[in-house]
Amino acid sequence: MDKINWIQVATGFLSGGAFGALIKQYFDNRRNRIQPVGYSIDLKPFYNSANTSIASTHITLNDGTTDYKFSNLYTGTIEIINSGLADYSEFVFGISLQAGNNFIQNKTTTKDRHHQVEISNEPTLTNQTNTFDITLKPFNRKDRYVFDLLLTSSNLNIQSNTVVLSTSKPVKLTEISTTTDTIIAYANRTLFDITKELVIKMVRIC
Repeated sequence: MDKINWIQVATGFLSGGAFGALIKQYFDNRRNRIQPVGYSIDLKPFYNSANTSIASTHITLNDGTTDYKFSNLYTGTIEIINSGLADYSEFVFGISLQAGNNFIQNKTTTKDRHHQVEISNEPTLTNQTNTFDITLKPFNRKDRYVFDLLLTSSNLNIQSNTVVLSTSKPVKLTEISTTTDTIIAYANRTLFDITKELVIKMVRIC
């Protein structure tokens, strides 16, 4: 199987009259499945008083009027990408933290002004929260949004599984690599890749 010349096979397969119907059936079947939405979570310690040699140390953040002291801070990046075949004019999902942890800041990155984000219960220094909801407008195929977060924790260590994504949409949330190139590649399967997959399935059937 490894010695198959996939270029020759794909060329012959594409020239066949049945290809159009087969590829349409393939995409119809994929669209009828529960669609995947890929995401990644990356957390890094920013400040931890337990790692200092000075007792009772804190880091102070200011919102312009008030000082807020923290003994344990983390930075986090959450990326979400529509890796399925469905387009959504709106896509609502939530981000939650386990008890004892709070979000205190969020910065959102979108690819252009036509991709908007609405946040309910947005975390700030004055609204430290362990849950908030996000509406993406739109969330079309291959669309990608990035959320840079600042977190505080009462625990000495916080892991990526402390952060939970959820949605009421009929999709499958799938954790993937934190490498942006890998995330994009996950959503960018080519027609050649699909053709190769179809040919392999036909060979197995025969």
